[in-house]
Formats: sequence, C-alpha cells, structure tokens
Amino acid sequence: MPSVLNRLTAFLLAALLSPLGGACLRAEEPKPGVAPLVDGPYVLWEGREARVLAVRDGKAQASKLQPPYDLDLPGLGPLRLDPAPPPPALADFPIPLRIAAVSDIHGNLPGLVALLQAHGVINERRDWSFGQGHLVVVGDVFDRGSQVTGVFWLLRHLEAQAQSAGGRVHMLLGNHELHALRGDVRYLHPSYLRLQKELLGLDQKTLYGPTSEQGRWLRTRPVLLRIGPFLFTHGGPSPELLDQEKNLEAFNAAFRSIIDTGSPSPLGGRASPVWYRGLIPGKEATRPDATDGEVERMLEAFRVRIMVVGHSTLKQGIAAFHGGRVHGIDADLMSGGPGELWLFQKGACFRGRSDGSTLPLQVAGPLP
Repeated sequence: MPSVLNRLTAFLLAALLSPLGGACLRAEEPKPGVAPLVDGPYVLWEGREARVLAVRDGKAQASKLQPPYDLDLPGLGPLRLDPAPPPPALADFPIPLRIAAVSDIHGNLPGLVALLQAHGVINERRDWSFGQGHLVVVGDVFDRGSQVTGVFWLLRHLEAQAQSAGGRVHMLLGNHELHALRGDVRYLHPSYLRLQKELLGLDQKTLYGPTSEQGRWLRTRPVLLRIGPFLFTHGGPSPELLDQEKNLEAFNAAFRSIIDTGSPSPLGGRASPVWYRGLIPGKEATRPDATDGEVERMLEAFRVRIMVVGHSTLKQGIAAFHGGRVHGIDADLMSGGPGELWLFQKGACFRGRSDGSTLPLQVAGPLP
C-alpha cells in the first residue's frame, strides 16, 4: 500500500508542477462545461494593429501586437503575421514524393500530434520534419473537441515551416468550418461556449470573423484541392454540381463568396463538397450513393485517379471504395481515439496507424 500511495503522490505532484505556458497546445481534455485553464491566442486586426486576446489561468488577457508582428505561440515559438489579408490559397499542385492527409480532427490535438509524430511529419518538438512533402487537412478541425485553437495554431506553425523547407500544409474547409465562420455554435464544445461568453465576452462569429487572423486565413482556404493524381475534398464532388465543380479555382472562389452571405445556395447545401456523402457507400441519407459510372465521370472531369474524402466516419479505419477510386480517411479522431493518417509514398497509398505502422490501400491502377 505505501508504494501505491507514493506513486499516486508523485503523479499528483508532477501534474501540479507541470508548466502551464504551452497548455493551449497540450491541455488535458476538460470536463464538459468546465472552462479550460488557457486558450488562445485570438488575434483581431484593427488596420495595421492587432489586439491579442488569450485566457491564462482562467483569466482573460489582452495585449497589442506591434511590428514586426511576431505572435508568441506557447510551446511552439513565434509566428510572424502580416497585417495585409492573405491571398486565396492555391489549389492545384504537381505530385510531390510524399503526401500525408488527415480528416475530421475536431479538436483532438493529442491524437493529431501522435499521428504526425509516428509517421515523421513532425518531430518531438512539433516542428516540421516532412521536407518537401505535403500535409493535407481535409476539413473539420472545428467543433466537438476542446483543443480546436491549439490545432489551428499548430497548423499555422507547420505551414510556415513547411513552406521554408519546400513543402506545403493545406487546410481545406469542411462543413464545421462553415458552421463556425457563420457563428453557428450547435456543435461547439461546452468549454468554448463558457470561455467565449464569460471570459472573453465575444462570440464565435467575432473570434473567427473576417478581421480576425484565423477567420481571414480560413476564408482563403479551398474546398477542392488537386495534388497530382489525387483530388482532396471534405465530403466529395457530387453528381448534381459536377459541371460547376470541375473548374477548381472558379469553384473555390464561388464557395468563398457565399461564406458570409447567409443566403441559401447549392454551393453550401447538401450536394456541396463540404456536405455530400455519396462517395462512401451507405453514408448518404437523403440521396442515392454515387455509382461507379458517376465516380468515373468525376475522376475524368478533374483529371485525377483517386478522390480522398473525409466527413463520413469509418470506425474501422481508412478504407478504399469503388475499386480503389475513392479513399475515405475520416478514421474517427472525433471520438478522441488515435485515428489514422492517409499516406502516399514510393508510388503507393497506405493507412498510417498510430503506432507508426502502415497497411497498403487499394488504388485504381499504378500511380506516379
């Protein structure tokens, strides 16, 4: 019994004495309805100045961000921001040697970090170690989990480092990004609801509005991304919108234009790439699944071989459908589990497990 008590005492002391400086990126999952100790930073631009809001030890803090606009990210280091809004993100790239993709993170920062570290995308310091490879996040960072802010700043940190190394980080919009940018908090974790209302005194629509750093960055993200023979999108191209969707740049621009209008549009409806589920058999509740013929038409329209989609949770892990023409990669990070990472390397596609192992994925014919 004494040894058990000693171990318990040592564990409690370690927990109490652990540094809180990087907790916004490493915090334990809070209980529902209990505000986390820390959150942020949130950056609200006012011309060429910015107001920085954060929560530390349960108290709101505010400061000004001055030139050269280096924002301190606890646990990650400084990130240089630009007072000028970012341009629309590019959405068409030649194939690199390596690609990693993950979907539907939903605030599960520990699961994301473990996957990226297990497969050499980041190192133990959470710095980019994927060289000229590409990392694709196929939407739905927002909602459900309690570490959404930490996931976003990690992606921004990696985006800057990857670009310096000749690689890329791509963040695609999902339906939960659309919810958040429009101020819809139905699926927001209870801790964020309390934090916004009681500590910051600002709502979701303001914290991710067009003049916030994260809000304006998200408004430049695509919903369709082509990398070599792969098309990445959150839900998937739909037969109904195929004629509109096949021009990537035009469709992405059209989608960005409806984010803040609030008016009904087919681009944001159930046939939209952020909502459609018909590429994964049995997941579309309101319309028939896409047929093999429709999938083939989509591949031809986008000049790709494989579509990589999230949105529809696959509790058994990443899987191939339609003869390897569609890869579903929402491997249930949403539930707080380990999830899986989709990988392209050495001309083949794989399921990347949380222990660093890989399993081959069926593909439609040979890849570059």
